Amino acid sequence: MVQTFRKKKVEIVVEASRARAIIDMIEAAGAKGYTTIPNVSGRGNRGTRDEAHLSDVFGNVMIIVVAAEKIASMILEQSQGLLENYAGIVMVSDVEVIRDEHF
Repeated sequence: MVQTFRKKKVEIVVEASRARAIIDMIEAAGAKGYTTIPNVSGRGNRGTRDEAHLSDVFGNVMIIVVAAEKIASMILEQSQGLLENYAGIVMVSDVEVIRDEHF
């Protein structure tokens, strides 16, 4: 069996205009990388966000980070202030990876 390593996955869905601030915070927290998915849509407490009717500025972006628990905790704590007046959600889950040195 392949050896795996436990990490945390943090998924942040945020308004595109706020993505750069979130990415800067992720990098400052020490994460080795992240993935962005542009133009995500869905429905939440602020209603439906249908990307077909929004410009890039008002659209949503998903940012995914896999990191050690300490770094993930820092990201969770710091994301709250950055999202205070913006639409956005933050989710965290346990994951296992096969290349520990990448995270």
